[in-house]
Amino acid sequence: MRLTPIVNLVAAVLLGALLWVAVPALVGRSLSLWEVFVLAAAALGLLEWWRGRQLRREREHAESLRDSALW
Repeated sequence: MRLTPIVNLVAAVLLGALLWVAVPALVGRSLSLWEVFVLAAAALGLLEWWRGRQLRREREHAESLRDSALW
């Protein structure tokens, strides 16, 4: 599955909204707006890291196939 930067942003916003709705049941209080933004930013950072890792692995795999074809 390939994630584009816009999908990462949308997923982070949706995760922030989900946490804003779900956390009161879990912790007994509502999240403040800055806490939602921090959690969404952390989710966005995590998704961007994962996307970069996936792209790097795909690139390494393609280079490996290319190198093996040369031999």
